[in-house]
Amino acid sequence: QQPSPSDCRATNIIEVKVALIMHAMSTILFLTLLGFTTGFSIITSRPNAAVGARPTTALAAKGGSKKKKGIARTTKGFGAPPPKLEDVLAKMKTRTPDNANEVDCPCGSGKTHGECCGPFLSGEKKCLTPSDVLRSRYTAFTWRNIKYIMDTTHETCRDYREDRVAWANDLNKGGMFDSFTFVKLDPSKEEDGKNENESFIEFKVTLRENEDRGGSVAGQETIISERSRFVRAGADEAWTYASGDVRSDVAGLEDVALN
Repeated sequence: QQPSPSDCRATNIIEVKVALIMHAMSTILFLTLLGFTTGFSIITSRPNAAVGARPTTALAAKGGSKKKKGIARTTKGFGAPPPKLEDVLAKMKTRTPDNANEVDCPCGSGKTHGECCGPFLSGEKKCLTPSDVLRSRYTAFTWRNIKYIMDTTHETCRDYREDRVAWANDLNKGGMFDSFTFVKLDPSKEEDGKNENESFIEFKVTLRENEDRGGSVAGQETIISERSRFVRAGADEAWTYASGDVRSDVAGLEDVALN
């Protein structure tokens, strides 16, 4: 007796189901063996992980012991991790002397660096006046403290960048006046802005050429004049540098904002 069409359809359905079950069992077995032999998984995200943290690999024993094993972490084998700002800055040169706190502060206050701009650059104090920002940033440029320049730049400033690593690299390459020696800061009085959270200061900076180049000779001095704008978010917040109008008698530095 020949099977009816409905019997054939039922048989085909059963065969398909059996095939799917066998495929699923084979897949589960393969994944189980893979997990046992390799014993690692890539952690691509972790709760409360710091922004910019490196992706890590968790190495853990699997498949035999019920006792929890310690987890080791490595970044090998998955490409170079993104550079950290502190690592990038650590490789950059600085002009800060070893006895910085004992020497006269570069800003010209007449105090030692430890009594003047030192606490600002170390983060122990915040700038409570626009003059604090101006003097401490002058000192940071003098001694090549790139991080402090970025930390005291307001986000509305044209120099501000979200990518602090790229920003630091740009400053290191051409924004720290390496061809000059900082001679003197001559600031004027603070001027009120449109409200209590805005202020302006006009100042002059004297720079001295370190070597002969482009029509200038070593030892030649030039003066940069600027009217800087400073802002703060509120009465209890620190002041930061927002913008500046620069004038200079040195070709190529007419539009460079020193502070």
